[in-house]
Amino acid sequence: MKNENLENKSEDLKENTNEASKTSDEEVKEININPEKDPIIYLEEKVEELNDKLLRSLAESQNLRKIHDKEKEDLIKYSSSNFAREVLNIADNLERAFHLLKNNPEFNNDKFKDVRIGIELIEKELINSFERNGIKSIETVGKKFDPNYHQALNEVESDKEEGTIVNEIQKGYMLYDRLLRPAMVSISKKKYSAK
Repeated sequence: MKNENLENKSEDLKENTNEASKTSDEEVKEININPEKDPIIYLEEKVEELNDKLLRSLAESQNLRKIHDKEKEDLIKYSSSNFAREVLNIADNLERAFHLLKNNPEFNNDKFKDVRIGIELIEKELINSFERNGIKSIETVGKKFDPNYHQALNEVESDKEEGTIVNEIQKGYMLYDRLLRPAMVSISKKKYSAK
């Protein structure tokens, strides 16, 4: 009985060995698609192909990281744009009030000297605060009209070249390199001559 068991086990072992050798032959055939081709050349090509895929994946990952970093930087840089627009309205009202006081002859005497100095200090501090936060006013008067930065409210007959800004009605501002608010302006047009 023991001998029969041993013989059966040895036959099973032979069969398993034959199956294993068949499987490894099949694996070699899968690796070596072209039997005429050298397996080393095939493997070298596969390594090159995998290296190429890896490099492409790394480049794509790096590009995505750069895009993400740029978006994050822009979000931080421009997140205050809504607040800045609201502050500009306050600045406009302060500027109008300061302009009225400065141009009023009653405030041009020594009695109101301290008030004038205080107004000038507030203006300077407001401008400095804007500059520290990347807010800059757009230059307008004497410049050529640019619809990307200016909003024309009317045309005025003028000796200046047509399309030149002759009057600024409301200041425009940039937040770093983005338009925060366009400048509202009057632009020149040719004088009408009756013949």
